[in-house]
Amino acid sequence: MLILGLGGSIHDFSACLLHNGKFVCAIEEERLSRSKQAFVDASTFRCKAARYCLDYAGVTEKEVDLIIGADNIESRYYARYAPEIRLMNHHLAHAASAFYPSTCTEAAILVADGRGSYLDRENKIVETVTFYAAEGTEIREIRKMTGRESGDFRDVSNSAGLFYLAVTEEIGFGPMYDEKTLAVSAYGTARLVDAFQAFYSLDDEGGFSQTLGQMSELRNLIRAELGRAETGSALFRAKADAAYAVQVHLERILIHACRYLHKKTGSDNLCLAGSVFLNYAAVNRLLRETPFKRLYVPPAAGDAGAAAGSALYGHYVLGGHRREASLPASPYLGKPYPAEAMEEAVRKAGDFLEEIKAEDINGQAARLLSEGSLVAVFRGGAEFGPKALGNRSILADPCFSGNIMRLNRAKKREAFRPFGYILLERDASEANPPQGEGRLQAHASVSGLLCQPENNRTDLASPASPASPASPASSASSANLANSANLPAGTVQLHAVSPGLNAEMAALLENYKRVTGCSLLLNTSFNLDGEPMVETPAEAVRCFLQAELDILLMGDKLYKRKKTKQEVKA
Repeated sequence: MLILGLGGSIHDFSACLLHNGKFVCAIEEERLSRSKQAFVDASTFRCKAARYCLDYAGVTEKEVDLIIGADNIESRYYARYAPEIRLMNHHLAHAASAFYPSTCTEAAILVADGRGSYLDRENKIVETVTFYAAEGTEIREIRKMTGRESGDFRDVSNSAGLFYLAVTEEIGFGPMYDEKTLAVSAYGTARLVDAFQAFYSLDDEGGFSQTLGQMSELRNLIRAELGRAETGSALFRAKADAAYAVQVHLERILIHACRYLHKKTGSDNLCLAGSVFLNYAAVNRLLRETPFKRLYVPPAAGDAGAAAGSALYGHYVLGGHRREASLPASPYLGKPYPAEAMEEAVRKAGDFLEEIKAEDINGQAARLLSEGSLVAVFRGGAEFGPKALGNRSILADPCFSGNIMRLNRAKKREAFRPFGYILLERDASEANPPQGEGRLQAHASVSGLLCQPENNRTDLASPASPASPASPASSASSANLANSANLPAGTVQLHAVSPGLNAEMAALLENYKRVTGCSLLLNTSFNLDGEPMVETPAEAVRCFLQAELDILLMGDKLYKRKKTKQEVKA
């Protein structure tokens, strides 16, 4: 059975092709339109992502057995498939994207985002949070929270996602940049935590209540706080305090929901989906402060992931197929580019690139990293989801003086934003010691989000609960890692790599460990700030040169940037 799943809403459009329950290909529209998060405009209406998947598989749309997507996708996106497409509930598509690839035979599922499907379009009622229990192929709804849209559609009541987004907008980051709010929260204090408590209340069934009036009051409070602050450091501190407060309360809301969900299901397994769970600090907190022992978050937890979820739902539920035990799904679902395409991209930039001859590419790359080089990686299929997991990454030695500053300058991004780390899966326990029986399973469990706070967090009951994201714990081989990163409260993600899903990256990390004694590397997405991750060889070469990185690992070859006359003179 060949199924084409479409994802998105009014942004983050995507497509996924599934054959007999196995992923063939998946891509986010932004990678093809080159417009970050692919907001609705004329460029998205061509549905390039679907064509990309079909072309890679060598099939036509007439050969597809089912086309399916969530019912809140902008209809102009799927217009060419309108007669054939089957639409399903948005939160159910999210739930399917989290449960079916998780390898859990049963699980509790929590879906939380800004807004999902309309339940009453005339009265602007949308779903905001949904609780599920799943077993086998069945996903059963336990509770659904709903909210009402404001007249301008900007806010939605009872929405954890838009509660957070309201703060993101008011402190100046604009829509869809919640990761910046999370980053700046590490610099904040608990000064506004009590004040934010007035803007919502928890109920006895895992939910919370927040009116549109309370959201308006929240926005007004932040504007007043920023208005009282002077420019410069005082203004930054005011923004950080607001970010800190909303992070604390988002975590409280989610912990409350998950404790209720565990009580209702009794499961040890928790699957999470929806844009809220791109907040890795909150996910880490859920593992530590709820009874669940295993957590799974798909790599594309946001609206793009609904493409995978709807396709999987079509296979298992509509198609009636049984789930069979399998390895976790690979996050590397983009098409791999042939060597000829890479060589052509390099040839066109011949005046600026020089090949480094090496018998062992991974060994040479590891040595260059240990000497302080910034290495861009373009290999295999691109990651499906917003995080670089080793195929479209920029890597650096975290203990090499100046690398953080160089990466910020290369990517043209704010200094307060943290970088992720990548390491071998078998080394993850050193950087992320287990909490009891707890184990955080994310991004197909072997290329994933593994977080552990540097310091113990205060109890949830305390309004001063730190909201800073997680940092790697020190080990004998990386004792100075956090200090070298120069992060105020520890603000990183760890992605663990298994040879089974990414043999090339695992080999590079093995070589790096042989050279340095540690497999941990700084890892950030291969792109410039404000741009999507690179998709094609030509984009990789352009980004590499514009960012003035040192080494390009493309396919099975290494290249260095030729120095300009000015650099030679210097």
